[in-house]
Amino acid sequence: MQPLRAQLKPPSPLSGSSSVNFPSKIIKIKPPRWFELIGVLVSGLLVLLLLTPHVVEWLNPPTGDEPFYLVTAISLIKDHDLEEFNNYYNYDFWDFAPTCEEMAKAPWGYIGSGLIDSETVRSIAGIYAPGLRNCRNTPPGLTELLPHYSKNTVREGIYTKHGIGLSVLIVPAYALGGRIGVVIFLNFLAALVGLNCWLLAWEMTGKRKIAWLVWAAMLFTSPLLPFAFLIFPALPAALLVIYSWRRLRLVAQARLLVQEKYGVVAKVNGWGRALLIGLCLGFLPWLHSVFLSISLPLFLYFLLGGRVRYWRVLLPGWSAVTTALLLLPIIILGGLFLAYYIYLYGTPFPNTQDHAGFAPLYYIWLGIFGFFFDQKYGLLIYAPGYLLAFVGLILLSWRSARRGQTNRRRSDLIWLGLVIIPNFLVMSSYNQWWGEWGSPARYLVPLVPLLAAPLAVVLAEAPQLFTRLFFGLSLLWSVTISVAWMLNPHLMFHWQDQNPAKLLTWLQLNLPFFKDVKLAGWFPSYVTNLKANGGQPTILAGIVWLSAAGIIVALASFLALRKHPKREEIEIWE
Repeated sequence: MQPLRAQLKPPSPLSGSSSVNFPSKIIKIKPPRWFELIGVLVSGLLVLLLLTPHVVEWLNPPTGDEPFYLVTAISLIKDHDLEEFNNYYNYDFWDFAPTCEEMAKAPWGYIGSGLIDSETVRSIAGIYAPGLRNCRNTPPGLTELLPHYSKNTVREGIYTKHGIGLSVLIVPAYALGGRIGVVIFLNFLAALVGLNCWLLAWEMTGKRKIAWLVWAAMLFTSPLLPFAFLIFPALPAALLVIYSWRRLRLVAQARLLVQEKYGVVAKVNGWGRALLIGLCLGFLPWLHSVFLSISLPLFLYFLLGGRVRYWRVLLPGWSAVTTALLLLPIIILGGLFLAYYIYLYGTPFPNTQDHAGFAPLYYIWLGIFGFFFDQKYGLLIYAPGYLLAFVGLILLSWRSARRGQTNRRRSDLIWLGLVIIPNFLVMSSYNQWWGEWGSPARYLVPLVPLLAAPLAVVLAEAPQLFTRLFFGLSLLWSVTISVAWMLNPHLMFHWQDQNPAKLLTWLQLNLPFFKDVKLAGWFPSYVTNLKANGGQPTILAGIVWLSAAGIIVALASFLALRKHPKREEIEIWE
């Protein structure tokens, strides 16, 4: 496969094309070498591996939906099937439960306010999943694990209501190393997500310092960091989404450019990458059927090659071989997905009856604002630096000095929107958009890595003091939260009760300054009315946070665009 430069040669002066103007100079920056990318991958992986023993020790046994993905993996390993009645009947879930020796050691079960007991379990839902071994000190009623089974199957037996894609992925890791092996596998996937964030930031800006900053700011803060240790489909989905979007973007950009600032950024996708993209798009719905709302726009991105104006022209930038190799896994995995649903439910359509359902459209605002500002589950509460990604989106939409660059940036903006917005709106209208027992912004994890693109743009092109100060303080806040979470991983989890966010409670209990301050009233809550606020809604706090976010975005955008360069006479060859 030839480099992009070799495939995008400018027309010869003898060809009669006199309307194309070329820049007198192109600034070239060497693309990253393989050992540099290995360094990015290994750096992230080592940090996560160092944290894993402590996190696993504290989060023992796995909680929430995690045990049910593991039981499905056990069924695949032991029985080679998906029917799980015998796995629950035989207490196979004790395989990943703490041993009696571990449970006998103090302070096993410490949750920050005392040792776990039957009263604690009843009052704090989800702290520990049931399914503990029947040891001498096991709290009553916690030796059983009630299955999350689908109630609408046409087959007899117990089948999980969760997507089986994650369980299939973790089968080798669990067979080799049990639950710790699965967590190490997730560490590796998280490191790959970080690598793709690094690459996307570099491809958007050509600046290594920006790429490293975006990599660190995203991988080691909320919401990506917690899911590097939690057995949920969110992180694998994030990897499939950012990799496929990145590679599809390069094909779309190849049609438009010889890179304006730094030459060629990558090779056009070869057969291997085409096959990987097809696997990503085909496997996403297996992780959860709701990811169809992401894989379908990505498939449209492939069909149109990034074009939005020439709807009749399909597959630009793809050869017959790469097209066939990309389509092959989509057809196979898609066909198997339909067959699985017909076999299990008697219908090819995704099963929604086992889940919470969707709220009326006029309630969608709760999910939209809650995803960003809820004190327990909001993205911007725990990682306010992502607010600058909205500034980056504005920069992408703005007219640049060169028409070619403007077209490329607006193409990126449009396709970011087409991939992100459908899934975001679907999850915002979900009755339990917050994800119940889990870490903040759980349902945004598959989409968040794509924000590396606008975030990198604003960090590279808006070096004003205000932007730097805001991002620095935001990053300090997010890293501080990450440190607290890693020291006490129980602080990562929230439940839809009337208690404030655990972080706010921790601050009030441990810092004298906050002892008499009702912190819960200063942070909006879109899930429940909190006891700390007398059961009253936090509408005023929500308005204040939304207004502050709007002012920050507006001011940072104004400062970034105030000295926007005027249009130049020389245009890059497209």
